[in-house]
Amino acid sequence: RIIREAVIWKTASHPNILPFLGYQIVGEVPMLVSPWCQNGNLATFVDSHPELTRNDKLKLLCDAARGLIHLHSHKPPIFHGDIKPQNIIVQDSLQGALCDFGISKVILGPGRHSGLTTSNNCGGTLGYQAKELLENDASTSAVDVYAFGGLILATMSGKPPFWKKRDTAKILAICEDRMPDPVDHTQLPRTDSLWDLLRTCWNSEPSARPSMPMVLQRVSPLCVIAFIRALISSAPGQLESEMTPDELLISSCRSTILLLD
Repeated sequence: RIIREAVIWKTASHPNILPFLGYQIVGEVPMLVSPWCQNGNLATFVDSHPELTRNDKLKLLCDAARGLIHLHSHKPPIFHGDIKPQNIIVQDSLQGALCDFGISKVILGPGRHSGLTTSNNCGGTLGYQAKELLENDASTSAVDVYAFGGLILATMSGKPPFWKKRDTAKILAICEDRMPDPVDHTQLPRTDSLWDLLRTCWNSEPSARPSMPMVLQRVSPLCVIAFIRALISSAPGQLESEMTPDELLISSCRSTILLLD
């Protein structure tokens, strides 16, 4: 299993995928090696930095989306299988990167995958698992899209999907096509436009879910809007003392381009 994980990880090189450095035998136990990232994973990073803005969180989600798009566009495609905040590392550059390919699979076509898989079970994490995973281990990129919806919710609200429910209740809710209730996620108001995206990611029909490029297209503009709102809400006197209007415009345009890149 660890050899297969190493092969998948090594072939998935991308700025938004945690680099694979090699392996080390420790006490007869083989271990995969990656760079040490002092910021930890997305869950701990968000919890330990309450000053993070909406824009900061959206940017990290865009990073994760780009990493997942790279996996899905790989030839043949790779599906991660366990997307959640704990499997998104915040690198020292403050870029988000996917990690933990312990249950990833290489997809050969509809209903088929190669022997290159690191797990013999459906894997994933309750609350982030799509209905089809619980029922028949259907390994498609749509499973990652469903989980990415949970990633967005957990990152933006501070609470994972179905966080109030026990495991059996979570399974029942997912199998009955129920979705997390905005009432349980007060940090992400029901009026927030992200809820519309989440509902499409959680569609009970896998083919009706958006692709990851489509998800990124929905999230990126929100990131830009949040950035612009943050600029507008800044103290006018402070902005005037630091930048001329032309400099502020140029800076805003540059930042917008970087966010959309």
